[in-house]
Amino acid sequence: TFTSSRISSLNRHMKTHTNEKPYTCHLCLKAFRTVTILRNHINTHTGTRPYKCDDCDMAFVTSGERARHRRYKHTHEKPFKCSMCAYASVEASKLKRHIRSHTGERPFQCHLCSYAGKDAYKVKRHMRTHSGERPYECHVCHARFTQRGTMKIHVLQKHGENVPKYQCPHCDTVTARKSDLRVHLLKLHTYEAAEMKCRYCSAVFHERYALIQHQKTHKNEKRFKCEHCSYACKQKRHMAVHVRTHTGEKPFACLSCNRRFQQKQLLNVHVKKYHDTTFVPTVYRCPRCGKGYSRLVSY
Repeated sequence: TFTSSRISSLNRHMKTHTNEKPYTCHLCLKAFRTVTILRNHINTHTGTRPYKCDDCDMAFVTSGERARHRRYKHTHEKPFKCSMCAYASVEASKLKRHIRSHTGERPFQCHLCSYAGKDAYKVKRHMRTHSGERPYECHVCHARFTQRGTMKIHVLQKHGENVPKYQCPHCDTVTARKSDLRVHLLKLHTYEAAEMKCRYCSAVFHERYALIQHQKTHKNEKRFKCEHCSYACKQKRHMAVHVRTHTGEKPFACLSCNRRFQQKQLLNVHVKKYHDTTFVPTVYRCPRCGKGYSRLVSY
């Protein structure tokens, strides 16, 4: 529930519930919800950086960028604290993402399959598995990849003789750039005063790498048990889908014929097959006999 002592803050918040974007950039015609966001956007065109850091020579487009910079580089303050564990963060968005590790919430849903993610970036990255987009290119052989990390691994493995290697002294990680190794050490091997709790058990750690390695030991555990039958699974969202086989719930309705489905991907298949006139089904043909199948698993 949003509350504020100022009407201007309430008005600004209300715009997040609508698609209203009344303020337009005169340079690129992009539209924004508030004058402040528009003003900050125009600064990206003009190169204006009005917010100066008091502790160094850096300057920023927005006051938020400056505040974030000062916390990371100068004050090391972590004002956003988790109410369920000792986790604290420099950024509110990171705290929000962290809290989902407690709640199991995955609010960002793929509209083509049942995948759901904790943050928008992971769903955006997942969508490349549907679109075939490969935005990251190897500078040596021009092979393309869906993820930057996969591309970096490729460069090290395939073109390693031409690339300087920086070995992490604490684990098997090898990076192509010294700056990447520095980021890796900072993120994974730095001692944290705040305890980091395992999301699956009561174990606690002060180093993120140790926490990650420990959580991998839970990887194959089927922690979610159905209360109606012997079914068990690893992920909460899979259990939610399974429980519908007992309850008969069909939350996904076709807008064209009102037929209902237990899973979103079943609705998507139905819409394409019966209501999309441009839909051409994929046929998987046997190379020996030429027989066609609608599913690769059948072939």
